[in-house]
Amino acid sequence: MNKDCLAYKLKEYVSSGILPMHMPGHKRKVPKAIEEMMTDIYKMDLTEVEGTDNLHDATGIIRDSMEFGKHVYKSNKTYYLINGSSCGILSSIRACACTGNYKNEKSYIVVAPNAHFSVYNAIELLDLTPIYLDVYYNELDIAESCDIKALKNILRVNIEKNIVAAVITSPTYEGVVSDIEKIAKLLHDEDIPLIVDEAHGGHLNYINNIDYGKSKNKFCVSALDLGADIVVQSLHKTLPALTQTALCHINSEIVSEKYLEESLHIFETSSPSYILMASIDACIRYMANSDEEIKVYLNNLFEFRCAVKKLKHISLWEDKNKLGYDFTKLVICCDIFDGVTLAQILRDSYNIETEMSKLDYVLAYSTVCDGKDDFDKLYNALKDIDNNFLYMEKKPLAGLDKKYLGTVAKENIYIYPPGVPVLKKGDIMEKRHFDVLDEYIKKGKKVYGLDL
Repeated sequence: MNKDCLAYKLKEYVSSGILPMHMPGHKRKVPKAIEEMMTDIYKMDLTEVEGTDNLHDATGIIRDSMEFGKHVYKSNKTYYLINGSSCGILSSIRACACTGNYKNEKSYIVVAPNAHFSVYNAIELLDLTPIYLDVYYNELDIAESCDIKALKNILRVNIEKNIVAAVITSPTYEGVVSDIEKIAKLLHDEDIPLIVDEAHGGHLNYINNIDYGKSKNKFCVSALDLGADIVVQSLHKTLPALTQTALCHINSEIVSEKYLEESLHIFETSSPSYILMASIDACIRYMANSDEEIKVYLNNLFEFRCAVKKLKHISLWEDKNKLGYDFTKLVICCDIFDGVTLAQILRDSYNIETEMSKLDYVLAYSTVCDGKDDFDKLYNALKDIDNNFLYMEKKPLAGLDKKYLGTVAKENIYIYPPGVPVLKKGDIMEKRHFDVLDEYIKKGKKVYGLDL
């Protein structure tokens, strides 16, 4: 194979043996049942010919597959997404806006500001006016649950406005959930639909009925069971499915399915990949019949979480609110290193790649495809760091140019992952924004949306 080929470079990376504690959720070792379904993918790379159906007008095998998904998730209707959750978010917001007659009346949308940038793209495309719902950040800069009192106040103050939807991210990247049931009820009392970005919670439906035995703590519940009108889930983030695979579920009496389907036609490619659709189907069928495998995974997960409690300098943060928490997210804190440095040490010294690093923690993603050996490798690395590494100051890189202080953001400015804007397009860069971005840049993190 030509060593300049991208395929060669990818195979070379994989052959290094690096442990992926990050998405995609298949972790490059997909379960045998899925592997058997997904062999010879080039032979499965078809188009819309007689007998293969059409995603955008499904009447045959794709319709039957999506009907199976609808049955598993207990939704009114489930749609396959092969442009990722971003496509689902864009389509969901447009469907709600069309239902709310946004073209003929100035329209508003309630947004928790820790939203993915696809939400802000939809707001700009549809010329909606955002009303921001208070979200507070803890000492680790992790977003907490949405403020219910603030939502009540928003609805009271803006009662005369045409609010076409509300968008909440739950669970967040770090596994924090909001009170979706209460939020949905408040919104429905005003005939406002709720869209939940559950991109990081596609696994919750399968975990909720499992006796995971190793913890007395409460797993959070999917928004699908809590009254949300539209729920968008990434499969590829936390489940054994290929990258870009996602689902959009509708469970609503106040959002038009017609407008949602119309919007999916707009934002999703007209040539959807049959390989990705087959991956979605294979993933759902596997997960729907894998209670024992999920139970083994959860037991390994909680054994790992319990073991980390014995370490002196390293700990796992978790949200302790009554709504539950997504324990599959491993928020690793260390009192001798900042998060960016810890992620680099794990990568360079232990051949472990994590999902995301922030100033105060590292986020590792665990999924049903992680075995005991994977948890042991991560734990042994953390234990060795805990016992043997001393604090060391990294020489900072050049920081953010002070010319940006006080300027207006021309684009959404964010670190990816997670893709949540530090500044939204049109915001003024205040000192607090500047200081955060400056510190990230000094530690080598890429900031998107700045001309650096």
